[in-house]
Amino acid sequence: MLEPEPGFYQGAMYVGYAFTVAAIVIVGIVLYLLGDPSPWVYISTVIAIMVLLVPFNYRYSRIVYLYLFGGIRYDPNA
Repeated sequence: MLEPEPGFYQGAMYVGYAFTVAAIVIVGIVLYLLGDPSPWVYISTVIAIMVLLVPFNYRYSRIVYLYLFGGIRYDPNA
C-alpha cells in the first residue's frame, strides 16, 4: 500500500510557506521598482497573485518536499 509517512503533509506545508514568502517578496520588489504604489495596491496584488498560484503551490510544494526528503530518485532506465 502506498501511503505518505506521518508528517508528510505538514512538512510540505513548510515548503508551501517558503513558496508563498518568495512570491510575496518578488511581487513586493517588482511593485516597488515600478513606482512604489500605496499599501492597498501591494495588498491587493499579493492576494491576487497568491490566489492564482494556489494550484502551483499546492502541487509543487508536495513534489519538492518528496524529492528533497522522501528518498525517492527518478530512474529513467526503470
